[in-house]
Parts: sequence; C-alpha cells; structure tokens
Amino acid sequence: MLNIRIPELWVTPITEKYDIELSCQIGGHSGKGGWGLVTIKGDEETLDKTLEEIRRHPSVGGVEVKTRQQDFVSFLVDVVRCKACEVLIKSKAFMVFPVDIRKGRMKWLLITDNNRTVGKISDELEKFGCDIKIERVTALGEKGILTERQEEIIRVAFSSGYFDYPKRMGSLKLASKLGISVSTLSEVMRAAQRRIFAEYLRS
Repeated sequence: MLNIRIPELWVTPITEKYDIELSCQIGGHSGKGGWGLVTIKGDEETLDKTLEEIRRHPSVGGVEVKTRQQDFVSFLVDVVRCKACEVLIKSKAFMVFPVDIRKGRMKWLLITDNNRTVGKISDELEKFGCDIKIERVTALGEKGILTERQEEIIRVAFSSGYFDYPKRMGSLKLASKLGISVSTLSEVMRAAQRRIFAEYLRS
C-alpha cells in the first residue's frame, strides 16, 4: 500500500484547503490521465466552491455532476494531465477502489506482480515530485488473504494482461485459458477483491 501526495493532481489542493470527505469510487485510464467517479461530503457552500475550483484546475478536462443531494455530490471527472497516472498505466499494477483522499494524501492499494514493481513505481513517482510512503507490502499468499485458487487466477490475469489498459486479454479469453466459465471467473474475481478490501480495512 502506498501513501501518496501528488502535487499536480486536483485532489491535493482541494482536500488540503477544504474540510470534506472525498473518495474516488472507481476510475480508469485514458490518454495521459484518466477518469474517476468521485463522491464528496461537505456543507452546501463548500461543495459549490469545491466543484468550481475542480473545474478550473489545470489537471481537469471536465466535470459532470451525476448526483446532488444535501451535503453530498457525486460526479465524473476527466483528468487530462497526471504524470502519476501515467506511471500507474505503464506499470504492472492494478489499483483497488475506492480510494479515499484526506488532507492532500491518498492511499493506493495496489495488486502487483512482485515487490520490485512496487519499488519501481515509487521511484518513478518521486521523479515527478510525489511524496511517497510505502506503508505495507504483503504477498497475496500470506496470512490467508487469498485462497490458492484466487491467487492463481489473479496471477494468470496479471501475466496475461487482463489488468492492462487497454486490456491485452478480456474475460472470455482469460476464462478459456483458465479452463473455467466467464461467470466462475467473475465470481472468483469478486471474492478475491472482497478479501483484499477486508485486509485493507482491517489495517
């Protein structure tokens, strides 16, 4: 798990300036940046100011509000400039969502092929001015986090490019390679992710 501060990304000044609860529920890569479905909790006046500043931030290409309720907003944000995002895109790593951001820092729970990948990602991020703290590195097979079957499938998915962007192998081909149905693959992936979430929340 990486504890990271990304100076150029919009979440950093926003969460350092305002007393809000901000979480990226899910996201993906596109071009040199990416997109994210973000939720923010805060008072109405703060939400209005926050959205306006996010729209004006140079790392943001656009904001589309999806839900607006009392003291809550969810929106899609298009990130057009993010060196840290490019590092993650090019690495052999898969980010587990949601990602919470507090006071300019976020915690990236990454699934990688080995510890060297974590070190390489950290080194590359530091080159772009990111402040990195490696909080924990745990092998998937340790502490019973994943079953042998779950770990096997996750590792095959990694080596096959299932987590790459764009994917080098989709669900159908991966399931065929593993000799299982697509529905079984989906069930195993969901179960593995639940276990990874549980380990993350436990710590």
